[in-house]
Amino acid sequence: MGQPVSSRDTEVYTNATTQSGPADRRVVAASAVVEISGFPQALHTRGYGDPDTLFVPLLDAAREACRMIERLTKHGEERAAAVRLSAMHLASVLLRDAGFSLVARGTSHENFYIVDLDAETFFVRSRLYAVVSRRTSFFKVEISGSICGSNFAVRNPLHAVIAQIEENNIRRPGFFASSLAQECLRAQMEQERFGRLDDSPAPGVFREVRLFLPVGGAKIPVFLRQKEEGSSWDIVDGRRQEWVGTLAADAEGPLSQVVQIVQKLFEHK
Repeated sequence: MGQPVSSRDTEVYTNATTQSGPADRRVVAASAVVEISGFPQALHTRGYGDPDTLFVPLLDAAREACRMIERLTKHGEERAAAVRLSAMHLASVLLRDAGFSLVARGTSHENFYIVDLDAETFFVRSRLYAVVSRRTSFFKVEISGSICGSNFAVRNPLHAVIAQIEENNIRRPGFFASSLAQECLRAQMEQERFGRLDDSPAPGVFREVRLFLPVGGAKIPVFLRQKEEGSSWDIVDGRRQEWVGTLAADAEGPLSQVVQIVQKLFEHK
């Protein structure tokens, strides 16, 4: 990526598109709109909008704006005024690059960024492209986190978290177009496969309970399987149909009670 945006470096976006190296070949020119809290208009770019080009420089610029708010408030400025001044400064820094122009708020674009300096949050809505196992797919994602934090959540259009990404990964050239796109598509395929599973349990299974469990920011399909009445419950990773362990003995009783309650509910439905 190019160097972070600052008042001394206004050509960062052009630099970012030329210095990324071979790993960034799939990054193409894309439009985007950036909205900054406290600034009345939005900023539009025709060619620097994809996350691999704009995410990191804009995040760094937002962090500098937050530091500016802190400096102003320490010198007696009210926070609301400090936020407005910092938003104006951030917008002016972006506009020094010829690739940015002012537009009305509310316009729709493929890439959409919101920098909330007051809440110190950073939000991106974008579309990623990936090929996994000969399947090609475009899909929308939302990426959000604290401006000053180091972790960001990736959500699908239903707002379910499908991945957690760290800042050191975000700063890798081509991360969004390659690694993150493939990870999101794998998660989508796993969820679709879990949803398409046959209603009947696997062969040789007496009872089966299916769950989605949040693990590391993603929702993992898990099966609890009992091969015969009174036997122990196997724990199976639903993504790969792999056995991962056996349910603890002291948890079997409560689980059996839940299964019996639900079973009676359907018997009297």
